Formats: sequence, C-alpha cells, structure tokens
Amino acid sequence: MKRWTRVAAVTAAAALTMGLAAPLAQASDDRTEGLPRGARLSCRAGMVEGTPTAACQWSVGVAEYSGVELWRGTGESGELTRVKVFETSDPTVKTTTDTTIEVGKRYGYVLVVLGPEGNPRAVSNLSVVGVAPPVERLQMVCRRAAERTIRCEWSAPQHPNASSVTLWATVDRGARRELVTLDPAAAGSFDFEVPNGAAVVRMALVSYNANDQVVGRSPVLLFHVGRPRR
Repeated sequence: MKRWTRVAAVTAAAALTMGLAAPLAQASDDRTEGLPRGARLSCRAGMVEGTPTAACQWSVGVAEYSGVELWRGTGESGELTRVKVFETSDPTVKTTTDTTIEVGKRYGYVLVVLGPEGNPRAVSNLSVVGVAPPVERLQMVCRRAAERTIRCEWSAPQHPNASSVTLWATVDRGARRELVTLDPAAAGSFDFEVPNGAAVVRMALVSYNANDQVVGRSPVLLFHVGRPRR
C-alpha cells in the first residue's frame, strides 16, 4: 500500500526547486535565469483565525535595488503555476503574508530583487511551505490480553474522507510494521503477539483517504512488556 511519506514530500520540494529555477514569469521571458543569489527568504505557513496563511520575511544583500517581487510556485512533479503575490519599492518593507494558499498543498516562494532600472538583478533561496489538513483523533483501546499478547480495539473513523484504517506497531527500536488494514475503514480489533525478546511495544491507529494521505490518527500507546521468563 502506498503512503504519502516524507519521501514524497522531499520529491515534491525537489520538483518545486527545479521548476522555480526556471523563469518565474508565466511569459517565460528568461528574465531570472542565471541570476546570482542576492537575498535570504524565510516563509512559514500556519492557520490564522481559520485561514491558511504563509508569512514570509526576507533580507536583501544587494547594495542598490529598486524593489522586490515575491513569487509563488505550486504543484508536484514540476507542473507549476507561478504567480506574483507581492511587490514593493519600499526598502524598509521586509515582510508580507500570503492569504491565498490552500490547506493540503505545498508552495515554493522565491524573492526577486530588482535593479535600479527595474530589471531582475538577483534572486533568493527557495522557501517551501504547506499547511497540513486537520486530522481526526481516532479512538483506540489496547490492553494486555495475555503475557505476550496485546489486544487492540477501535471505533470506526468519522472523517468523511477516511477510506482505510491501518494498525501500526513498533517493537523496541525497530521499524514501524503494518499489522492490519481495513479497507474500507471500519471498527475492528487485532491481537498482536509480542515477539520473544521484545521489551517495548508502541501501537497506533492511522486512517487514510483515497490518495493515501493521513486524515486521522490515534495517540501512540506504549507497552513495557518485559523480557520473557526463563
């Protein structure tokens, strides 16, 4: 089963980097290609009074310039829509907030520094941000059913987009393992037999939508099962 993992996020960020390294204007006039780095940009996404926003701040290292433009690129796999979200000729302005972003999407921002004639003179680094959609808190109870058995029971997810639910376990410091998946998502139970020699088990329930994106998760439940008696 595919998962929307950190690997996917890194791939998307790389695609954005390659896309925004190309001309930033939709007209593809090559006006920014090959420009030196002349500014530092930092953007942070979050929710403000229920609205997703990206707050950006920057510093310009170019001695003489007439203004700056803030450009935003979207999309994964390099299919980007590039728009100019802010511009100013006031050198004292170092921040702006983009209130036109959407939850669940990733955005890459680049600052273009304009020279005295108004032509692009330098660019900033790429700052990639996104606001993750809210997730449901799943209800799950796990208990020791026997000395080396952990029984977990859970309620059906209530998120309207939940299409599957997976019970995960981590034994000691090992990799996370998938114990059972219900597709479509539903209430269920599972008995996990703790491997011999294991001392600590962590259990968690996660629900996914049709695109394998996380839409719900339970708290991580920790069990100290101890070493088996000899």
